[in-house]
Amino acid sequence: MSASQRLAWLATALVVSSALPAVAADKLLKVDWSNTEISRFVTERAANPPLSVGAAEDVKLAKLKLPVLGFDVPPKIVANSFAAEARPKLARKIIMDEANPVWYQIVDRYGDLTITVEADLRVQHELPANTPIYGPGGQGAAAEPQISVFDSRSEVGMEGAIAEYTVYKYPDIPYTVKMECTNRNKDQCRDIPTISGDRGLLKLLSARPQ
Repeated sequence: MSASQRLAWLATALVVSSALPAVAADKLLKVDWSNTEISRFVTERAANPPLSVGAAEDVKLAKLKLPVLGFDVPPKIVANSFAAEARPKLARKIIMDEANPVWYQIVDRYGDLTITVEADLRVQHELPANTPIYGPGGQGAAAEPQISVFDSRSEVGMEGAIAEYTVYKYPDIPYTVKMECTNRNKDQCRDIPTISGDRGLLKLLSARPQ
């Protein structure tokens, strides 16, 4: 998507959202807490807690009203971005609204490589019934998530590169994964086969059935 196309899309989205009644912002996606993956996680969690979640983080994530996906081990893009002896330690930040815990961002930093996983139960917008949908229940439901890459080839003046994709789970919650690379390691954000393979490392870090 070019810069002009993204601006046009954003402008359309703003027009659509501004035309919606205020009540739309209060609508929440439903969570299928009976999902077998969630049930298995809840059963096994005591014996096999997530490796990357400390006690304080676990308490914070437990407040969320949606299943939390994140990377429990460094994805391969991290290993490819640094020499083994120079790989930075994980610095993780969890962003959420504890007064309204229906969304979150997990920001993992490995030096100059940042990986963000975010999800939100709030319905952001509603479209006319005849609008084509590419996602759960739509034309693209059976397809692999599309990985988009933004860099100087598509965004004039942009430094580094960003790769992102969205997966839908439990059943229709959008989980968006974004990787941000600097000029030094921007080729890693263009490595779509590796990024695609890393999706298998996206795991449940917390799930508290309501």
